[in-house]
Amino acid sequence: MSFESEKSIRDVIIDCLNQQLSEFDLLKSMYPNDNEVVLTDNNTINSIRSFLEKQSEYTPYHLDFIINILISGMKLEVCINLPTLYPNEEPDIYIRCNKFNRHQESKINLELSNYIKSNHLGEVCLYTAISWLQDNIDTFIEIPPDDFNAVDNTENNHLKENRFVRLWIYSHHIYNKKKRDEIVKKAKELKLTGFCVPGKPGIVCIEGMDFNCNEWWKDIKSMNWKKIAVRKTEVFDISEQGMHQKFLNFEEKHFKNSTSKHSDMKEFSKFMEEHGLSKAFNDVFGFCNDI
Repeated sequence: MSFESEKSIRDVIIDCLNQQLSEFDLLKSMYPNDNEVVLTDNNTINSIRSFLEKQSEYTPYHLDFIINILISGMKLEVCINLPTLYPNEEPDIYIRCNKFNRHQESKINLELSNYIKSNHLGEVCLYTAISWLQDNIDTFIEIPPDDFNAVDNTENNHLKENRFVRLWIYSHHIYNKKKRDEIVKKAKELKLTGFCVPGKPGIVCIEGMDFNCNEWWKDIKSMNWKKIAVRKTEVFDISEQGMHQKFLNFEEKHFKNSTSKHSDMKEFSKFMEEHGLSKAFNDVFGFCNDI
């Protein structure tokens, strides 16, 4: 890569990060109370400023924060993760509401994502997203609950309880702190084991009873993702659980690369090999051309 190209890329990043800081400062001025705009990592702003002032050559981690607001008497968490090239790239925004069921939450996140993609891609849009919520949230209050749970699946659920499964999930990226917390929290609630590797790409290994794994997957995939899919499913008879279960709990794993925000695939591969999962590693990443 030529010096001119490197300089051009850095200039683009600097322009994007300057816009991010300006927009973040605007939001802080609009929501000045301590608990209204909450950074996931308080060092992120300093890291961005150091990069902009040429005190650091490493691209800083994503700006990740939560805006706690009250709209129509409902408490909303607007969970935001900004890619390095935002606003050129779409922001990762996830809405949680204390009065929404899973269906309502999924619907509002999908509609907001579609609105941003259709109208504001390539421009700063966080305040616009909040304004959209203020204007449209009432339309989601009356959405009936997902009737999936009303269907009597007793026999089908019984069959699933007799199977031990392991799902391998591939995501374009997993950065948003709220999503990461939800992945771990839901897994522990359902007594599932495995791990989540955040970053780009994001990888999740989840193992447990078939029904519980499917309940976990329904909740997680309903979030707003750029790209997420089950890449591999392993199914075993319940009597073989002790033989095939690889993990005792569920946790977030980090394989840090000192020169980038991407996971260190060499260390990850070593971890998988130590757990007898080398074949799964090859199967999952054999399909990935955009790592």
